[in-house]
Amino acid sequence: MTKKIDLRILKTKEAIKNTFTKMLLEMPYDKITIKELCERALINRKTFYLHYSSIDDLLEEFQNELTSEYFEKIKDYDHIQNVDKIIETFFTFSEEKGKVYEKINCNSNYNYIQKQTTNKLSIKSQDNFKSIQKFDEATQNIILTFINSAILGVYKKWIQDGKKIPVDKIIKITTTLVKTGLDKYLKES
Repeated sequence: MTKKIDLRILKTKEAIKNTFTKMLLEMPYDKITIKELCERALINRKTFYLHYSSIDDLLEEFQNELTSEYFEKIKDYDHIQNVDKIIETFFTFSEEKGKVYEKINCNSNYNYIQKQTTNKLSIKSQDNFKSIQKFDEATQNIILTFINSAILGVYKKWIQDGKKIPVDKIIKITTTLVKTGLDKYLKES
């Protein structure tokens, strides 16, 4: 038996999420209030609390959805052997998600969100690092930090510079830089 979906609930949650996304683009996260979100979404506070216990709860669901959607795209890749595919997927995914994704990943006011998202992805991706399992845990952590920092660092700089380089070229540059360093280290070890 399939569970019937209440369209009112879907529409309400969609209104909340759309309003939340717009507010994330307009203001720092810590300035978003339930009161203003409800006014903008044209719902009352009781309705908000039927779905979320707080703005943090809404943010967590928002993050989980983005993280799950991205992970679904990369779940079958060995994150070391297929680092080129990871980089391409990251940049194309960020382009699909637009300005809110850029802000969450590039604005220093969202560092805590970036760290939470990175941690969630790392936990979900643990099985995707088979090619570095020969290394001790500390070395694995350094390798993964290098990859994540390099990709995110290039991405942030690219956004800050106004995306003056076409996406396909920034993917190629990032892939060459990361793969060269990674391949050299793995061959020497």
